[in-house]
Order: sequence, then C-alpha cells, then structure tokens
Amino acid sequence: MIKHVFLGFLNNVHETDAVRWYLRYHSKEVVRGTGPWIRRYETFKALPFPPQAKKWGAVNGFVTELWYYRVEDYLEAAPDYKPYTPPPGGWATAIGPVTMAPAVPTQDFLRKEPAPEEKHIIRWYRIFKYPEGVSVADGEKWYLETHSQETRMQPGLLKYVSYRALDPPPFRTPWCRIEELWYEDFDAWHKANIENPVKFTPPVWRKTEPFVDMMSSFVKYKPDYDFLKDNAIIP
Repeated sequence: MIKHVFLGFLNNVHETDAVRWYLRYHSKEVVRGTGPWIRRYETFKALPFPPQAKKWGAVNGFVTELWYYRVEDYLEAAPDYKPYTPPPGGWATAIGPVTMAPAVPTQDFLRKEPAPEEKHIIRWYRIFKYPEGVSVADGEKWYLETHSQETRMQPGLLKYVSYRALDPPPFRTPWCRIEELWYEDFDAWHKANIENPVKFTPPVWRKTEPFVDMMSSFVKYKPDYDFLKDNAIIP
C-alpha cells in the first residue's frame, strides 16, 4: 500500500474561500477521477501553529493523503487527474510539497503506541528534502544514523515514525522524506523543542535547524474529512 501526500495551502486566498473551493469542487473531482483506484482519501486541517514553529517551515492549510494499493493503480488513475477546477487565484496560489511513500512507516524510532483514543494527540507532520548539493545517500546516512537517534530522545515524544519516499517516485519530486512526531499537546511540543531541546549534531552542510529544507503542519489524530465516506459540510 502507498500514499500520495500533499501538505500546503493557498497563498493569499481567504481561508473560507479556500475551504469552499476544496470541498465544493476539488475533493469531488478527485473522487470522480480516481475513486475506482483510491482506497483512502483523507484530509487533515492544519491546527494554528506556535510562532516558533516557523523555524521548521510550519504552515496552515491542509495535509491530504490518498492511498492506493500499488503504484500501478496510481499510474492507471493518473490520466484522469485533469482538468480540475482551479482554486481562487489560480494554481499558482497552491504552495507545498507533494510526494509518495509507503503507507506503513519505513522507520519507527520509538516502537511504541501512545493509545491515541485515550489521549489528547497532536501530530507534527513534516516533509523534507536535503539541500541542493547534498546527495540523498549522504543525507540519509546523517538522518538515520545521527539525527533521528537524537530526535528520539526528546522529552514527551509519544511517537516518532518516518517514511522514505518511493525511489524512484512515479512523478517528479525532490521531497524524499515524511516524518511524524506526536505530542500530547502544544505545551509538550514547546517543552521538547523550545524550552528543553535536544542538542543536535549538525550535518556538514548546515549548522542551524532544521538542517534540511522542510515544510510542516500540526494536525489532529483523526482526519477532518474522509471523502470516501463523508458528505462534508461546505462553509
């Protein structure tokens, strides 16, 4: 199983107008075009983020996952992706990374489940690529052997998983990793990342966090919209 992931927002578009376009047109056109192939189509509305999170490329907007059984299903459905009704302001307003990865994490750095049905959970959803001039092999060696092993020591971290993007991907994209860091609430996030941060070993290519080119959003445990099951209310 694989998932096609979008993280981003419509730049200079009022939030209500963006949501109306997404619910009224785009989501329905995606279901119409790819419904016979997709197994899951869920969207998470980004939570308002702490101002300090801008350091890690935090944005508002949406995180969307479309699950397929296999790459061949995506490729068979792909010709039906267009034309879509453009968003307010046109497609140039759509900003954010797009990638495709296995549906199951390729790495689970904590190997524990935090019982999300019994806790308040926020998921810090991050997509990144290595800076220009850094090979994926060098980036992966630093990430897997050093950075992830230090990140997993954060106090209050409930879950830490990562997904290596498909190689090669079925479409052109530089975004090579998705990762999720779970906390009980924003107070726990603040304590782990601002008040009492881990002292990270920087890579040779960059000395300041986040060390990679990253965009991120904070989302809830469960999706706000399940387009294969729900009839979303349009604001």
